[in-house]
Amino acid sequence: MSVDRATRITWSRIDMADNFAATQERRAFTRLTLDSLIEVRQGSKVWPLQLLDISLTGLGVSEPDDWDADYSHPFSFMLRLDGGRDLEFHAHLVHMDPGHIGFELAHLDPEPLNDLAATLAGGLGRDVIDHELTLLASLQD
Repeated sequence: MSVDRATRITWSRIDMADNFAATQERRAFTRLTLDSLIEVRQGSKVWPLQLLDISLTGLGVSEPDDWDADYSHPFSFMLRLDGGRDLEFHAHLVHMDPGHIGFELAHLDPEPLNDLAATLAGGLGRDVIDHELTLLASLQD
């Protein structure tokens, strides 16, 4: 992975613009801000971007100046967690706003899902994550 610094986690709920806060209220899954670089890949293209927020079902990243992605194809992501462990997952672009790109996570295998849940539990608490994992499982049935 070319992004070589570990995730520094800033545990706070997102509180950006009023319209974003309204969107957050409609979300079933809590997003947290993370102070981290994330590697976004599509085919042979690689963009090291700032991760803005993440949940069990989606993430937001900063928009790069050289963004020339194919929106009809999925993206791969590589996030280095505390302790040096890499979390790799796939997602589809769902929206673009000035300076912000939002993605919906595709199916996560159990191991990366557990790694992501453990990372998020550090800020949200285990009870919240357990509730959200139960909700996620019920949506996938």
